[in-house]
Amino acid sequence: MVSNVAKRKPKARPLAKRAKAPSVGQSAIAGLREGLAHLRGEQVPGLVVRKPVDVAAVRKGTGLSQDKFAAEFGLAVAAVRAWEQNLRTPDLAAQTLLRVIESYPDAVRRAVRAA
Repeated sequence: MVSNVAKRKPKARPLAKRAKAPSVGQSAIAGLREGLAHLRGEQVPGLVVRKPVDVAAVRKGTGLSQDKFAAEFGLAVAAVRAWEQNLRTPDLAAQTLLRVIESYPDAVRRAVRAA
């Protein structure tokens, strides 16, 4: 038996409105504005600025040559030379290690020897 009742299609639900993502151009402009604000000395939320590490000063503070400094603290001599000549910048882990060496060289020496 055939029913005379027409089959109804389920109503389509409206799609949830998505927040429109900024375009590449809008993101670039926002980044430039943040950079200019930083240059003017304004606080920029979420911006982390790290003071560069003076590798030569840290090493000279220990009284060691580049070769001995590298050997004592488990670093590559080529890296220490490149950092001091500003050919390369230490990555964040190396910067942290250098700051700890600057403040607590004996503790780092003990830790390197124990490893």
